[in-house]
Amino acid sequence: MPVAVGTLLLIRHGQASYGEVDYDRLSSRGHEQARAIGRFLARSRLDATYAGPLRRQQETIATARAEGGEAIPAPVTVDELAEYPAFEMLQHFIPRLAEGDPRFAALTTAPTPKLLDEAFHAILGRWARDEWSVDGVERIEAFVARVRAGLDRIIRAAASGARIAVVTSAGPIGVAVGLTLGVTAERMVRTSATIRNASISELLFRGAGFAWHPDQISLLTFNLTAHLPDELHTHR
Repeated sequence: MPVAVGTLLLIRHGQASYGEVDYDRLSSRGHEQARAIGRFLARSRLDATYAGPLRRQQETIATARAEGGEAIPAPVTVDELAEYPAFEMLQHFIPRLAEGDPRFAALTTAPTPKLLDEAFHAILGRWARDEWSVDGVERIEAFVARVRAGLDRIIRAAASGARIAVVTSAGPIGVAVGLTLGVTAERMVRTSATIRNASISELLFRGAGFAWHPDQISLLTFNLTAHLPDELHTHR
């Protein structure tokens, strides 16, 4: 008897409020992106939906469901699918970065968006290689293990041949893709940096009720944005 193949749609949340004090909420463009996701999901014959706990993740699925209607099942929240601790990293590691690299000395006196962006990527790289750590900030191995546990829970609960949508963030999507392809944690984080807002990555899984394992998972599409008009293509 042939094994039924299920589908796991990994969706990055819509654009958050980058540069504002309250980052963790969708911008007006983010809501437009979420409505486009809703129209896509309404045609996808879903059996279940899941979402991470962050406000931008929850707002994305809520707006998508408001657009797509009853064809989109009510989501189950999976706490493990929250993003990596980006703001905690910046808080703890910017002074260390500024002290050790003259390029970033102005971060403590006259930071600019461009300099902050460069600093974040420098810090993220050191964190992803586990070169920098501090008590109270999740380390890269713990982040990967957390996301894997959430994905494992979703896959274990899936029926054979199920179609599932998961709204999360770029980091967990990078982990899911990396686990599927067998790459390092650093490569997972680097992959996550290319993931666009409201994009969809499609994984296939074989069977039902099993733990997440690369032998049972295949990557079909990555970072798809065909459901979005050009003006809604954003990275942040």
